[in-house]
Amino acid sequence: MINTIYEEKSKIVSEIILDQTDKFIVKDIIEKVKSKIEDQIEKLFGTLADMENYIINKLNSMCEYGLVGKTDLYYFAV
Repeated sequence: MINTIYEEKSKIVSEIILDQTDKFIVKDIIEKVKSKIEDQIEKLFGTLADMENYIINKLNSMCEYGLVGKTDLYYFAV
């Protein structure tokens, strides 16, 4: 089965977020995604800013579904 670009980036970001333990900030996730796909950022996201926005939206969506928690300062594993 061939993954679409959307499925591929969703899987990468989701796995990194769900592998977190304790508390973390958006910057932690951005750095881990960058290190995992540094040569594919343009292909998967377009720009670094697009990647950052995607990660923030993904985190907020995961909060709505109760997969991660959120305070004003950081996110945390549940």
